[in-house]
Amino acid sequence: MASFFEKRDPWGHSLSLWVVVLMIFVTPLLFGVLREIRQENNVENWLPEDDPQSKVLSWHRHSFGIEDRLLLSWDNSSLSDSRADRLKLALMGTPDEQGVRRGGSPYIQAVYTPQDAIQKMVDYHIEPEAAQERLKGVLVGTGMLKVQLTEAGQKRQEQTIQELLTKARQELGVELTVKPAFKEWVEIVDETQGVESVANPVAEDDDEDQVDFKALVAEIPTHNFQLTWPRMQPGAELTRQIKALALSLKRPGIIPGVSTAGKQEGDDPPESQPALVKDCFFAVGTPIAVAIELSDAGDADHAAAVTAVKTAAAEVGIPDDSLHLGGRPVAGAALNRMVKESSWNTAYPIWQFHRRSVTLFSGLIGIALAFLMLKSVRLACLVLLVSYYTTFVAVSIVPLTGGTMNMVLVVMPTLLTVLTLSGSIHVANYWKHAAHVDMKTAVTKAVEMARAPCVMASLTTAIGLASLLTSPLSPVRDFGLYSSIGCVISLLMVLYGLPSLLQLWPAKPPKASEIDVKHWHRFGRILSRHQMLVSLTCLVLFVSACYGFKWFRTETKVIRYFPDSSRVIQDYLFLEENLSGITPVDTVICFDETAQKNMNFVERVELVRQIEHKIAEHAEISGSISLADFRPVYEPLAPDASTLKKLRNAKFINETERRVKESLKEEESELGEKGAVRDGTVKSFIHVADKTVEMEQETDYGTRTVVVEKGDELWRITAQVAIMTDLDYGDLTHDLNQVTQSVLRDHAGTTHLVTGTIPLFLRTQQAVLESLIKSFGLAFIVIAIVMMILLRSILGGLITMLPNLMPIGVIFGLLSWMRISVDIGTMITASVALGIAVDGTLHLLTWFKIGIQEGKTKSEAVAAALGHCGPAMWQTSAAVGISLAMLYPAELLLVSRFGILMCALITAALLADIIFLPALLAGPLGSLIVASLNKERELAESVPLLQDGKETKPHLSHAIKRSQSEKSLET
Repeated sequence: MASFFEKRDPWGHSLSLWVVVLMIFVTPLLFGVLREIRQENNVENWLPEDDPQSKVLSWHRHSFGIEDRLLLSWDNSSLSDSRADRLKLALMGTPDEQGVRRGGSPYIQAVYTPQDAIQKMVDYHIEPEAAQERLKGVLVGTGMLKVQLTEAGQKRQEQTIQELLTKARQELGVELTVKPAFKEWVEIVDETQGVESVANPVAEDDDEDQVDFKALVAEIPTHNFQLTWPRMQPGAELTRQIKALALSLKRPGIIPGVSTAGKQEGDDPPESQPALVKDCFFAVGTPIAVAIELSDAGDADHAAAVTAVKTAAAEVGIPDDSLHLGGRPVAGAALNRMVKESSWNTAYPIWQFHRRSVTLFSGLIGIALAFLMLKSVRLACLVLLVSYYTTFVAVSIVPLTGGTMNMVLVVMPTLLTVLTLSGSIHVANYWKHAAHVDMKTAVTKAVEMARAPCVMASLTTAIGLASLLTSPLSPVRDFGLYSSIGCVISLLMVLYGLPSLLQLWPAKPPKASEIDVKHWHRFGRILSRHQMLVSLTCLVLFVSACYGFKWFRTETKVIRYFPDSSRVIQDYLFLEENLSGITPVDTVICFDETAQKNMNFVERVELVRQIEHKIAEHAEISGSISLADFRPVYEPLAPDASTLKKLRNAKFINETERRVKESLKEEESELGEKGAVRDGTVKSFIHVADKTVEMEQETDYGTRTVVVEKGDELWRITAQVAIMTDLDYGDLTHDLNQVTQSVLRDHAGTTHLVTGTIPLFLRTQQAVLESLIKSFGLAFIVIAIVMMILLRSILGGLITMLPNLMPIGVIFGLLSWMRISVDIGTMITASVALGIAVDGTLHLLTWFKIGIQEGKTKSEAVAAALGHCGPAMWQTSAAVGISLAMLYPAELLLVSRFGILMCALITAALLADIIFLPALLAGPLGSLIVASLNKERELAESVPLLQDGKETKPHLSHAIKRSQSEKSLET
């Protein structure tokens, strides 16, 4: 039967022409589709909606009306800084007579300033200083460690600072950074315009309880400079040690009236050495943070929302270089921007092309290496054209099916380029061998040689990638779906696209020197002679590296993808070291009907306050807040109180509950009518369940079911947790559960839930690990079954999987040895490495079996197989591995890690395929394959042949060939 490339259409044209025409026709259509591609990197949307933790978080946000927020602060901000109120006005606009907001930003739902919160607390008869303290670690910070020098210290301030820095480095191992003393921001008044021009734009309340914020800030003692250091926390042990070290600094002094003759400086007794540091302290009230809640439009476009906030900040006089933003929207927008900048970053000049476009530079290196390896410009161009065209078509499917790109799917183009390049180089090498014999049949012969191994490699890789569809994480499922489709497209391009181009525009026949593989034959014979030593060495390396999996860890924090020098990291560090944690974790206390009868409203407030205080004591929590913070502390009546006092107390309790519930109804009404709450203090912290909900939550003792009945009263306590730490969120969630339960166990009818971004991160980490294990396990089983069927041997199939597992085991094992966490992008590289290793394995196995069938010994078959496949595997690995290594300088660590890790995996896969697998084929694995082939041959020969309707013996030449093969095998 004629091959596809030998057939002609009715007009006499080769079918290859129509393949190329189809490729050209599709290109402009897909360009239009590709322009519509969008990015989506919202970690909270990774888990499916029916995941227990996602259901809890969704219920929680709906109940309390919580939307995405970002934190904003700036250098030298304080409670007396009027720019906070001006920023609120710029973002929210001014309400007209009908209460409709005019001006402002459509991306902003609400703005919360610490001044508003303190004023509200004061309205509830809480002292301003106490209100300020309650907001500490939430919207009000303590800033850097302020150092007040003595008179002696002020005289030698520079020497004192240097001595302090040196001692801290030597004795505590910490690098201190010195900052100028805090100075309250003072607005420059233009006297020509009068005082009115700088008046506070926010309407002032004439109430006598109006807080004097300038007085609060003025209470900060004078000081000479400030200190900061990595992971600074006011209550930490390191902070206490630094304070003690500073206060212990003394200058060698001279006792008045005593001769100094013959004395060296420092000989005086300790009591004569004056102290250099008078005091070290933190001051509550500076800096401050403004919490900004995004609208639906802002949540849909984080980049536009962040830009709107920065623009408003500049308008009210906050310089961009002193502005600090934090929160999930900020990290998401920065991630999207840096992904784009890795493709084209205009911040670098064109002559620094390796920095201007890391990905394009990587591609150019790959192109140059392809030219070098294939030693033919036209052949290299065709191979690269097919590789990049496959990637182009596969990526176009994403927007065509309504999908979006994300931080996982962004590595798919590289995967498909690698797989297509690998198959294309194999076909190109087969073509070179065939073209050296006969140019006319070169394409047909090359496709015949490549078809079986390429089909098996692509299908097994596609099955391995499709196994990722079992993951609960949507980005991983998308990657598995689109990458497996891409593998099928890659197979079609390798078997039809490239040969069609070769048939229409054939390259020059190769020279004899270009297909000389004697050195590969020599290498194969060396491996065969030392197959036992090589196999044992590889196994020892494999097992030793895999031992590191006992320290295997996962990481899902998006902020970890940014380098330490990036603006977003510096902003996060400023916020967490000076103000509050970035990530919120919420504890919801539920009072059912029984609990509400047993405890009056004020007692419930105090119970929530008690739990909140215990939560705030946790070392990793910067601060916490609940509705209890907006109520004065309740002092219960004495048992022997008079009847009048009891009546007044009962009236106070009822009135308090009535006011809170009325405020709650008003805020819920505003939310329903206008889509925004003017002052959502009550709604944000208390909710009466409007329906019965049953939820599950993971604990250390298994799954706990929490039932919230209609009418149950829900109280929210929100705590701020640092994200720039190595804190185990599982330990934190456990601690919060323990603390809350220790208080609630004595109160019938109460229960609780811990939810928010932290538990979601924890669940996502677990899902990452589950995805890695399940998908890889499923891929291993499927590919192993394929190998068993291919080799007709269960044991042979399992042994063949060792070289395929070796790259993943060695590289990921070494990562675990080095305590490097595996993130979502790193996890995907395991599937890529498995596909590359399987590709080389199948090509080598195919040619080894052909060698055995031709009567070669195992050693000769190994040498011949390496001669056929070695050049293609080496060329693919070198071109792809080196080009991917060029991604290492990328500023986005997601891209940088992927590049260097892929380079390591490709190198390991190459070594496994050209060293470990040949050694196994020369040893026990080869013996199993030989035995299997002998059985097949004996079975075939035992079946009589029919010739002219009569039984005959097998053809004589076949019998002679078999006899020669047996003699060769015996030899």
